Amino acid sequence: MAPVQIVLCVEDSEYIELLLRYVRTSEYAAKVRIRAFSDPATFLAYMKEGHHRGLVAAEESFLQCWLTDGKSTSNRWATLGEYEEKNEERQVIAKYQPLQRLLEQLCEWSGKAPAEWQRDTGKTMITTLYSTSPGSGKSVTAMNMAKQYGMRGESVFYLNLEAASSTHWLTLDQQSDPSYALSRLLYDLQAAAESKRQPEASPSQYAVRAEEIRADSFIPPDNFNELLHMTEEETEVLIRYIADSGEYDHLIIDVESGWNDRISAALKHSERIVWLLTDDLPCMNKTLQWMSYWQQYHSEWYEQIGGKVSFVMNRYTGGVMNRLPLEGMELEGTLPYVPSWKQVSSSELLWCSPIFQRDILKLCRLDHTHGEHNHLVVNGVSL
Repeated sequence: MAPVQIVLCVEDSEYIELLLRYVRTSEYAAKVRIRAFSDPATFLAYMKEGHHRGLVAAEESFLQCWLTDGKSTSNRWATLGEYEEKNEERQVIAKYQPLQRLLEQLCEWSGKAPAEWQRDTGKTMITTLYSTSPGSGKSVTAMNMAKQYGMRGESVFYLNLEAASSTHWLTLDQQSDPSYALSRLLYDLQAAAESKRQPEASPSQYAVRAEEIRADSFIPPDNFNELLHMTEEETEVLIRYIADSGEYDHLIIDVESGWNDRISAALKHSERIVWLLTDDLPCMNKTLQWMSYWQQYHSEWYEQIGGKVSFVMNRYTGGVMNRLPLEGMELEGTLPYVPSWKQVSSSELLWCSPIFQRDILKLCRLDHTHGEHNHLVVNGVSL
């Protein structure tokens, strides 16, 4: 499980040192990563970098200067005070209590948003998993990325746009109202577009929970034609409906290999494209052919997505035998070959490989904090 990321702000450096010493020698050493500050200016400088997506637990003096920044609403936060307090305006966690109980509360609070916390419209991070070659591991990678974001306490939607959906690997909670599913949503979106409005229900009301990957998803249509006939415009409307709802931190989109309107829309509207390669000639050749085609016939679209692509080698065994398709192409990451997946009889195995989860964490760009120790920053000095 990915450690819970916490920024802790207390003016008393001795208090911070005592807490971090306890963390390093307790069961929480593997459960939390705490970056602690005793100086408000250093804390503000760090938060402005925009890397932290976990909980901020801080004394009132730190919060007063930080919450004046509108961007701060993208983080969960709680006040550290003398006594515990819960009301409609804020959550106050008592600083002076048994440390085990304090850490327990911080971990619990990091996994849920306070009632007053709202996501900024359009701030959902959209990531599409893509490959030109079938069987490259897109769906397994997409689902494991969703799981890791979910384990951080973030809200995730896994959108599978394959005609033959891979969601059959998941145990979807189908106890919800059967009238709410992707088929119904596509109909409602079309009807709403004709009257120039949005559906009254939110995306989560059409969704079901996939607990294995800590994400919401849709029950796929029974009829392939509902997805096969989706236009690029209809796909864009669906993506924007989910992303602009403000319900989710991450939208992970899983598309087919090759090229169609759904793929075009997903790649165009993503902030990040994780493009999977495998170290074999068919994958390299297909990648080169599609890239050449796009450069020649869809150059404007191709240029638009180019800066968002992260090339990742899946089933990596320590080296790459085949030359990458284009000069100057560089790998941003690798995912390991997992021999036990050759003959998988249960999908549960797909979420449990430690080495795969390790590199999925890197792919989620958690590696800049995952490897560092809990540490103390006093007046800008790391101890």
